[in-house]
Amino acid sequence: MWHTWRPIFRWTTLCPVYLADPLGLVVIMPRATQPVSREEIDAMPDYYPDITSETKIEDHGRLDATIVALDYGLPHEDMVLSRREYYRQRAASAPAAVVPK
Repeated sequence: MWHTWRPIFRWTTLCPVYLADPLGLVVIMPRATQPVSREEIDAMPDYYPDITSETKIEDHGRLDATIVALDYGLPHEDMVLSRREYYRQRAASAPAAVVPK
């Protein structure tokens, strides 16, 4: 998501990935502070296509003044394959856009 789709769809709310192994078992990101509030998460921009359908409070943190998604990976191969196809279709059919709330 970070290396492939973030640049295409211009997602600005993903926590940066500094290093990740090919399987995604080890991921190194900057330390984000928590907690953040539900109101802060709800104020984050909506993206098309969506980054993730989850908006759990514990999956978000703060880097400086920016609220970022920390846990935006997918746990199962079938989910990864499905999501890749979803993003391929969206990348080919329309430019990415941020939808204001």
